[in-house]
Amino acid sequence: MIDVARIDHWAATGSGPFHRASAFSKSLFVGLVVTAAVMSKNPYPLAAGYALLLIAATASRLPWSTVALFSLYPAVFAVLYGLSLRGGAWMYGLLFFKAVTPAFAMVMLIVSTPYPKIFSLMSTFLPEIIASGLFMTYRTLFILLDMMNSFAAAIRLRGGFSPGSLAKNSSNISKGLAMLLIRAVERATRLYAVMAVRGYNGSMAEARIGRPSRHDWLPIGAGTAVLMLVVVWK
Repeated sequence: MIDVARIDHWAATGSGPFHRASAFSKSLFVGLVVTAAVMSKNPYPLAAGYALLLIAATASRLPWSTVALFSLYPAVFAVLYGLSLRGGAWMYGLLFFKAVTPAFAMVMLIVSTPYPKIFSLMSTFLPEIIASGLFMTYRTLFILLDMMNSFAAAIRLRGGFSPGSLAKNSSNISKGLAMLLIRAVERATRLYAVMAVRGYNGSMAEARIGRPSRHDWLPIGAGTAVLMLVVVWK
């Protein structure tokens, strides 16, 4: 299960060159890698780009093994899509790296940038209601995932799952999901009340791009290198 507290800890306490780069440069880095993935028609440059990002994450003292693990989640959907196309190994390789290479770049951004800076940057370009909605979705998603994990553990410990009894399992899961929905609404209401008490008035964060940093060369250079690999490697 993804631990949002651990992600926030990495983002807030890291001191590597990628952490010290501005949020804008790292967002530009993600955009360059996504552009490279969209343009690529060959899995090899994206594979080389993935290796390059892995080296950059290691050199920047990011938790590279965890970043690599998180980046593999989209590969499941890419493989399923590839199976529906009935392509060969070339097609599977292309879809795999089209999924995991941008995902690796995105996770590098998340684990190296405190989320207030990310949403502050987004508020510069997006309407406030959209930026606030994305912020709330980000926080609520991990809360719900944690609640789902607790629910699954509790229902197993209490004998809620019976192998071979579909009717009983379906009944228990339905009741558990109903309780989970009620608790989610309660938590959302409590969160809004806490935000209102602390002065929330419709604005999540100050809209600003942030100052350029001398460390911006690393994310911009890494993103440009991945894009150039795709452009040059035909």
